[in-house]
Amino acid sequence: MRVGIIGGGFGLRIQAPIIKVHPYMDVSAVCTMNRHQLPNEILRWDNPPKHYQDWTKMLNNVELDILFVSSIPIHHYEVVKYAIRKGINIVCEKPFTMNSNESWELLNLTKQSNVKVLIDFEWRYLPIRQKVKELIENNHIGQILHFEYHISSPRYQFLHNNKLGWLGEKEKYGGMLGALGTHMMDCLRWLVKDEIEDLSGFVHTHVPQAVEEHRDADDAFYIHGKMKSNSTFSVQLISGINHAFGANLRIFGDSGTIALTNDQELYFGKANEQLNEINILKPEIPTHQLSEETIAYFPAFYPFLEKVYEYIVFDILDQDLPTIEDGHANQLIIDKVLAKAN
Repeated sequence: MRVGIIGGGFGLRIQAPIIKVHPYMDVSAVCTMNRHQLPNEILRWDNPPKHYQDWTKMLNNVELDILFVSSIPIHHYEVVKYAIRKGINIVCEKPFTMNSNESWELLNLTKQSNVKVLIDFEWRYLPIRQKVKELIENNHIGQILHFEYHISSPRYQFLHNNKLGWLGEKEKYGGMLGALGTHMMDCLRWLVKDEIEDLSGFVHTHVPQAVEEHRDADDAFYIHGKMKSNSTFSVQLISGINHAFGANLRIFGDSGTIALTNDQELYFGKANEQLNEINILKPEIPTHQLSEETIAYFPAFYPFLEKVYEYIVFDILDQDLPTIEDGHANQLIIDKVLAKAN
């Protein structure tokens, strides 16, 4: 499968090396959109990809089976639209678009073509999260009463001492709501298998000024609400603090509870019983081919890639594979949060 990547950050540091590991995928071309050079790691490949700084030239000149759109969010809409019209299948980073009007237009455009558009909510495929899903689907906790996903990250000193660039700019969809809130809200929809009926929320910037840089993108958000099935949820993140407690996902049912900490420790307990840890077999990782940063993404991204390959080549759509419909549904939620925040 001939793969193209647009985006010189996450696309080249994380996605490209893992895609190279896949036996039936080949990174044929990359576009860094005038920002980055090819990393030495990629230049040392036996057959390094063609390097473009104009993504339209890349899409016009190279035959691709699938395109990974990993540029900053302000470019997603125009790139995905162009690729759909070129008949190229797509995996797009999140946030999918700048607003739900754009995502709705792209969704309708795909219905007029044979192009398959997927969203990179790869954390669905992390083995420990797959186990959480299995517990829920097998009715081990009964009817879900409340979903709680809270993240605290000690980045106060980092935010004060480092420039964020576009990540600190609201108009470019910087901020934690786009970076992580999209993943967290997708996790809610995916595990609870329900749609949101009502929500309230707001975003906040605890460190708006540092290293001669003004930031108006959020470094914290708080979202609460109710699903159509009458279960409730609480999703929040705070990063402008000095001490933190990591990522805590808790799902409370009428006959049991699931608790996941930092995607590493999973606990489950039936009603009137203690929570007990469930050990998950860790996947084999080709550490000799990957950087330490890339290794952290491999357990989720590689199985995601396998399902992407099956869908594109054999038209087998895995039930967990996030499609453009999920991207649009996610965008609707984020739009509501931002509307209530303003």
